[in-house]
Amino acid sequence: MPAVPTNDLLLISAIAALGFMAACALLLQWIRVARRRREKRRRSQGYRLIHALRTYSAWVESQRDLPFTARSLDELTTPEPLRRAREIKQDYFPSLAQYMLPLLHAHSRMIEYLWEQSLLRLTQGSAWQPASEDARYQQLRSVQEDLIDELIAQCRELIGDTPQVWRRTGSDFAFSNSVSRASRGPASG
Repeated sequence: MPAVPTNDLLLISAIAALGFMAACALLLQWIRVARRRREKRRRSQGYRLIHALRTYSAWVESQRDLPFTARSLDELTTPEPLRRAREIKQDYFPSLAQYMLPLLHAHSRMIEYLWEQSLLRLTQGSAWQPASEDARYQQLRSVQEDLIDELIAQCRELIGDTPQVWRRTGSDFAFSNSVSRASRGPASG
């Protein structure tokens, strides 16, 4: 085997090093793109979870004064928005289980309350009162809404969707809003 001149060996080494560097750069780029796609998918699922939780809240509100005779037991025990929220949480945000569990307990208490009200409405129509006037319903909904808000806040934190804090803007928005209201004068009655 003939000896390879030093210049040719240096050239071969340089080409191999450039090839290796190009391969490393392509690998790093592929990793970055894959990470961005994964983050984008997770963020998208986070927004789906938030939407499902808000839809669930609206579903509960829509059930408050309806008799239960027209709906199936499955719909009441696991409404579609809550089922979807649980699936998204399980697939993409397992760390939110500690926040989902109290919400599921609150849902059970709410359904129990709604069943009681539905039975009361059927058996003693005059003793029944609309949920909007019932302190127990208001308390159950308040707890539920607090749990939903906390779950949404935790989800937003996980997906990096945190509200921007205004810093060094030179404006005090709270002060400027109170001054603009005060400059209009007292409210006329």
